[in-house]
Order: sequence, then structure tokens, then C-alpha cells
Amino acid sequence: MGIAVGQQQQHQQSLSSVGIVDSVASTSNVNDSIPQQAPTPPAPSVKRANTNSARNIVKFKKARIGMVNTPGFIELDSALDRTVVWYYRGNTENCESYQVFLESIKLELIEKINYCVRINPIKYNLKLESVYAHRELPAENRAFKTVSREAYIHSDVRAMVDEDFAALMSEEDRYIKKGSGFTLSSIDGLLLGIYEHTPLGGSSYIPLPENIMRKKAVINPMNIDDDCFKWAILARHVPVGHHNRVGQNYYNEEHRYDFSELSSPTPISEIHIFERRNKGVSVNVYGLKPGKGGKVGKGEKDEKVGKESVVYPIRVVENEKAEHFDLLVIEGSERLHYTYISNFSRLVRSQKTSHESRLFICKRCFTSFDEQVKKNKLRGNEALQQHMRLCGLNKPILPVMPEEGEVLGFNGWANMQRHPFAIYADFEALLEKQTERVGASTDGIHAHHPISYGYFVKAAADVPVALMEKYDIPQTPVIYRGSESRDEVAKHFIASVTALAIRLGNLLKATNVPISMGVEELRAHNAKSVCDMCNLGFTETRWKVADHCHLSGRLRHTLCAPCNLKLTTPKFVPCFLHNLSKYDAHFIVTELGYDKKSITVIPNTEENYISFSKRVMPDFSVRFLDSCRFMASSLAELAGNLLTRPGDFEKFRETAKVFQPT
Repeated sequence: MGIAVGQQQQHQQSLSSVGIVDSVASTSNVNDSIPQQAPTPPAPSVKRANTNSARNIVKFKKARIGMVNTPGFIELDSALDRTVVWYYRGNTENCESYQVFLESIKLELIEKINYCVRINPIKYNLKLESVYAHRELPAENRAFKTVSREAYIHSDVRAMVDEDFAALMSEEDRYIKKGSGFTLSSIDGLLLGIYEHTPLGGSSYIPLPENIMRKKAVINPMNIDDDCFKWAILARHVPVGHHNRVGQNYYNEEHRYDFSELSSPTPISEIHIFERRNKGVSVNVYGLKPGKGGKVGKGEKDEKVGKESVVYPIRVVENEKAEHFDLLVIEGSERLHYTYISNFSRLVRSQKTSHESRLFICKRCFTSFDEQVKKNKLRGNEALQQHMRLCGLNKPILPVMPEEGEVLGFNGWANMQRHPFAIYADFEALLEKQTERVGASTDGIHAHHPISYGYFVKAAADVPVALMEKYDIPQTPVIYRGSESRDEVAKHFIASVTALAIRLGNLLKATNVPISMGVEELRAHNAKSVCDMCNLGFTETRWKVADHCHLSGRLRHTLCAPCNLKLTTPKFVPCFLHNLSKYDAHFIVTELGYDKKSITVIPNTEENYISFSKRVMPDFSVRFLDSCRFMASSLAELAGNLLTRPGDFEKFRETAKVFQPT
């Protein structure tokens, strides 16, 4: 709440001339200038007073008492465009004790503070003025003060006033105990100082980015709580010119909608509750993508604004209802802030075109249609309606085209490298008849109980056999069969596979065989001038590196240094099961929680998982994958594809090591 230097000096001169002690310091922020004790109040009839003079203070006090001759808190004066206001409640009832006087004005004080906080958050303080007499000395003017306190719409003002009165009486008691010989002669009144307060934090409010603010298409209510969703909805009904700050103007509109059952702050996932409780209401939500130059939002170090923040859809309803709201959500470091989009076309059109012609924009994908006449094509709103019949079937997206001359390239080279180990597993289950009711209208006829499993560890061709033997890695299929006394087959599988994964993790972590190149390999490596991965030439910053297998020492690639750094030791071992998602996962998932190590799941539905991982070491896990997701056929059909003519059994390299054709 800043003011210019010239204005500030002018204000200070005017305040000093009416008898206000330097309560407004030489600063541009009213909140910083609020005194911890109440200022000496103004006396309008006194000019050019020396506020440090006791004689003038008495004169101001008499003038003030003379102005207030009726009950109630009377406004004395204000400053800085009414951001500072003084009220005075005189002892018009001539109460003789503090307790009686304070109790008689308590409700008036509470009502006055509540009225002020409904307009804006405030700071306030109290100054209790009185006269003390002495048998031998002249009478003395005394004032007991409270420190300034913050008050908000949700504050318990009654409790705060009780605490303030107790503080005043405590200060008066300390004065009496000094033994000065002065006794209370009369109570003059109570001075109330009100200072407009803008909290520095503690709410969900985030200012709009500059480029969004300039469009004048968004209303951003300045709230001091976490109910920004409610204020954004109500902003539509607040009169123009009064919607920037949440106060009585917003409270008057709360009756329009039912906001019960919503959390504060309200996550996007709860907006459907608001729509359900308010018939005929629909809500779209849009976000801001950081533009070049910074993050979205401003006001804090970690929330600076990009110069070209881009709007994109987050939540778009299929059918807009009679009362439809478009909200823009601004994301801060640890919070979200909702604002109301008053003009959607004005907000988005600059992302689509620099022309000033009218546009019809799809709120789901931001495709735009103008009214220019086109041969054999619809235009304007007709084209938009036709487009929405197809677009409504898709999720909200923001198509972003590359800049002119920009080239997109693949850089995920590390994900293309073969894993040195893979586990292939399968379960066999027994179907047991049952008559258990499953659901309201479904009867279970069979229960699937795993009776055996098998797995095989496939190692890369260059992994030394001695290394596998050292870490007890099985080189032949492992078969386990359950029985009546060994019916926990799935549990045994998890224990066996996790123990195997731990051994594989230790092998990968501890093994680093030095590179060993033959003459031909060395010659080929020296002759290469480009990287085997990115195909870029070697330079001083992209120097040539010989990448080798850490398990065997064999040369793998000739790479540039950046690509070589991307090839790290695997942090997991894959375990493939065919049709895992729809079958085997039901046996495995329930057994993964045998300890407190983390489990990571990529779900498709509540009962169907794309993959899931179990951490077995601090930096190593076993990842269960469904081979059917990239070989979408049965095992019988996949095997049949290899047996196209006699002798094709040799294509089953691993199977042929265990089984022979008959």
C-alpha cells in the first residue's frame, strides 16, 4: 500500500498539524508503519501543535472530549486514504470505575471491529485515557495502551477484546503498585485506532501474471483464506469495480450456491461435488503453462512470472449447463489459487492469432474458427459446433506446435540398452469349485489357487558364467510345486524372486571389469568420428569415449561423453509374466506387503495393473511386467509363429537347452 514520497510528506505534515504523534512513519507501507501503541489522537481545532509538549497533549485531549458528547464510537479523523482511522468512545455515562466503563462499551467495541474486518483485514489497538489526582501534586493525565493486533473475518473478536481489557487493567495495576500516591479521579474515554492490513502470507492468493492481467479477462479476488474456489465462483455476481477484494461484497452472495462438503483449499478432484450439489451448474478449469522467462505466478521468490504464460485446459465438462463457470487456476510452490475467467475468448485468442477478427474457440482443445468465408467449409459458430461433436469424445489437450526451425530429436538412449538380466516366470493354478456369492447378482463357481510356479533367469551372452556362479544366479529353470502342506505358493514365489533380485543387485553394483579391446576393436574405435548413439561428431566438449560392459569388459560402443554418462547401471531387474495384468498379478500383489519396503504400482483399473515394482534394496527393485502388452497373443500362438517349417525348433534357443523335440 505505497504512496509517493511527495504525497507521504504532505500526509505527515497534515497529520502533525492536527496533533497525531508520528504514528505514520516515513515509509511507503502502512502495515510497517502501524505503531505498537496507540497514537495520540487528532484535535481538529488545534493547528501547528508540538506533539511532544505535555501542555499541547492536554489541549488535544480536551478538544477530543469536547467533540464526543454522545454515546458510541465517534470517528475523529482518518489518514492515507482512510487506511488509518481513529474512533473515540467517551465516558458519557460518567462511569467511576474501569470495570464498569469497559463492560458498558464492550458490545459497541466488538461491533465496531467486526464491521471493519468485514470490509478488510485490520490491525487495531486501544488507548484508555483517564485523569489521576494527588493530595499534594497537580492532577495527571494517564493513558494505558495495548499493542496492535491483527483481526480477520474469522477472528474471535469477543475473546480478543477480553484479552485487551485484561491487558489494560494489568497495566493500570502496575501503575498503582508503584506507590506514587495518585488515585483515579475520572475516566475520559477509549481511543480505537484502526489500520488497514494486507497479510503477507497464509492464504491461497497468488497475483496474476502480467500478460494475463493486461488482457482484463480474469477476475482475481484477493482472499485471506483458503476458500479461493468459492470466491472465484461468486466473482461473477459481485458488481463491477468491487470484485478485486473479498469483503462484504462477496459475503452478500454466499447464499447463491451450496459450498458444503468442499475442502479448503478445494482440490480440482472435488469440483464434481460442487456440481452435484448445485443443479444446473458446470465448471471448467484451466491452468497456466510457464512461458519463457520464469514460473507461473508472482509475489514470492519461487513464484516469478514468465512473460508469456500460456493457458491450457485441465478439466472440461462434456455439456455446459445453464450456469457455467470457467476458472483459471494459478499454481504456486505449494498451493493452488482459483480465479474467474470473465471473458474466455479474450484470454485465449492471443495464443491463436494476432488478428483482431472474431474467433470461435473450442474450450477443449483450443482449436479456433473465424468467420472468413471459405469454399466448401463451415465457418464461425457452425464450424465450432461440428468440431465439438468429435472433440467432445477426447480428453482436454493443448496442441503446441514447435517453433519455426526447431528440430525434435530422440535423446532417451539409455532406455534402448539391453538389460543384462531378465526373469521370465509363470504360474499354474488349480480350479476349485465353489458356490460363494460374489456381489449382489454374481455367483462364484471356481476359485483359482496357484499350485506351482517356474522362473528362468536369462543373462546376456557376454555375462561370464563364473560371475553368475559366484552370486548363485540359477542358470536352469527353477520349478516349485506346492502341496497340501505347502499351499502358500505365491508367497514362496515372492520370497524366491526378491532374494534373487537382491543377489542380482549386488552383482551389478559390485562388478566393474576393466575394458579389454583387441587390435581390431581398437582400430575400429579410433577410426570412428561420430557417436554411435546421437550420430553427432566428436568435439572438445563431446570427446570420444569407449563404452564397455562392466560385467565382461567387452567394448560395446564408441560414444561421446554426454551419451556415455547417460548409460548407468540398471536400478531394477525385470520379471516378465505373460498376461500378468489380468491373471498372475492377482496372486502376486497380495503378497508384496511382506515388509515395509515401498511398492510402486502403475494401475490401469482397480484390479488391472500395467506394472508394479517392489523395492528390495535402497537403490534396487524388481519390476513385474506383462509381456502380453507388447506381444498381444497367447503363448501357443506365439510359439506357433516360430514353427513354420520342420527344423524350426532350433529357434527356441532356451527351450532347446531343456527339452528335445520328439
